[in-house]
Amino acid sequence: MIEYNLHFNYKDIFLAPRLALSPKKIWVFTIGILSGYILYWILTYLSLVLSGMEINEAIADFGLYPYLNDSSAPLISWVAFYAGILIWIFFILLSSTAVSRITTKQLKGDNFYSANDAIDDIMKIWKTVLFSPLSILFIIVFFIILACISALLGKVPIIGQLSLPLLYLLYFFGAIFTAFSLFVFITSLIFGPAIIGSYEEDTIGTVFHSFQITFGQPWRIITYHSLLLPLIIIFTNILSWFYETAFNLINHIFSYFMGSNFLNIIAYSSSLVNNEWITSNHSTMKINLEKDLFGSFTSASELLEFIISMFIKFSGLIFSALPNFSVEANSSTLTSIETLSGLLLSIPLILLTISILSYGLTILSVGETIIFIIFKKIMENDNILFNNDQKFNDDQKYNNSSLNEPSQSILSTNGFEEE
Repeated sequence: MIEYNLHFNYKDIFLAPRLALSPKKIWVFTIGILSGYILYWILTYLSLVLSGMEINEAIADFGLYPYLNDSSAPLISWVAFYAGILIWIFFILLSSTAVSRITTKQLKGDNFYSANDAIDDIMKIWKTVLFSPLSILFIIVFFIILACISALLGKVPIIGQLSLPLLYLLYFFGAIFTAFSLFVFITSLIFGPAIIGSYEEDTIGTVFHSFQITFGQPWRIITYHSLLLPLIIIFTNILSWFYETAFNLINHIFSYFMGSNFLNIIAYSSSLVNNEWITSNHSTMKINLEKDLFGSFTSASELLEFIISMFIKFSGLIFSALPNFSVEANSSTLTSIETLSGLLLSIPLILLTISILSYGLTILSVGETIIFIIFKKIMENDNILFNNDQKFNDDQKYNNSSLNEPSQSILSTNGFEEE
């Protein structure tokens, strides 16, 4: 059993790539990415059909990687498209929470905690994963609506105009809190899975920790991620190189013995995957996304646009690390057996491609877990690794408790007994 003695500083972040290179952690993310992708794929093609495209034409144009880029598409199409994106993100957050829990168990010395155990535990608290960032978003929306109502009341003759200077400081600091809450929302998306998975917090606790980390550790958030993000790029490319090397080695050996049949099969299967499409169209997707989200806003959206553009650039680096499984076929025509074999072979190629993305996301999830453990130690001198895992068990006991238990025993548990 490997023991990990943390330093509770930046040095621990360099453990992330090694801890992330775990089949069960990568498998958890592979399941999450694939499940979310299937729903995204269905909803995106639904949005394309609702925009007026024929389904056969849409599949021929986009294949495995559909996206909506028609600015004249009806609102219902955009709703279906963005719903697919949000569902996909939610599945990734669930996977990140499960990986965080596995990592915490591993750091505590429990190497027998399986992927199925983590998924079962996380599915019990999926509402916490969903509503933690949504709660912060509701706070932001509430303050914006409150500001709009206050502005409307300001139109009331005399009273509204006189109340403006009296309440202006309140409006001003409310606007500051709203802007700060936006950063907290981003923090909750980044650290929420780590908070829930490692510290087993509920929605209120996760929101509190998100505010606490954003306010108390802003510079460490920046400096630690300036170390973590390059590690993701470097080690994802390294793993991708091994994938491509193994792919080419198999091609050389099998093509020598099977000849053109193998080349036709592998060429057809790799053409179905064709992940080069993502990299070549990434800049176009970036322009369309920014135009759709920020075309009608001005300076208030510049910060959001910058954050999303940085995220898209980083994701572009991840996409560029995907292995190149392309092979040229010897013949333009395939037999029915070669076609069927190529279709079947495309399945493991898709899984291998997703596993590269999964490894990158696993490094990120493990890194966020380690960073949160460091923050808890620095802020509260609380070593999470020494805590017992009680909350999942306590919740289970609570859910399974008998409603017929005598009232006297329940009251005595809380220190209240009938006299």
